[in-house]
Amino acid sequence: MNKHEKNSGCKKENKNTQINIRVTNKEKELLQQLAQAYKMSVGRFLITAGLNPKSIKVVPEINKSLYLELCRQGNNLNQLTRLQNTLAASGKDPELYSDDRAMLENLCSLINQVLTELEKENSN
Repeated sequence: MNKHEKNSGCKKENKNTQINIRVTNKEKELLQQLAQAYKMSVGRFLITAGLNPKSIKVVPEINKSLYLELCRQGNNLNQLTRLQNTLAASGKDPELYSDDRAMLENLCSLINQVLTELEKENSN
């Protein structure tokens, strides 16, 4: 008995039955890519998708430049938050400087743009 069987309290079943399916080369490539994206073998992916399809979440393609800009802006927001918290903790006036305010306005605009893009993708 291995440690997984001890911990789960159930006996591991031997996989001794096969299901053979025919696919095109293109379908095989797509299945391999999907399985790799979910860090699964093709067999495990097909079993999971077939027996519990809700557990497979489709992740939409992303606009990489928009994603990178969101990461940069998230970093800016984090820095502004730290600055505001430091100012507040030291008893200084935590009033935003004009360039900080402009950065936050740009971030809000970017977030609204992302939300609009996501709404468009979800409506298709």
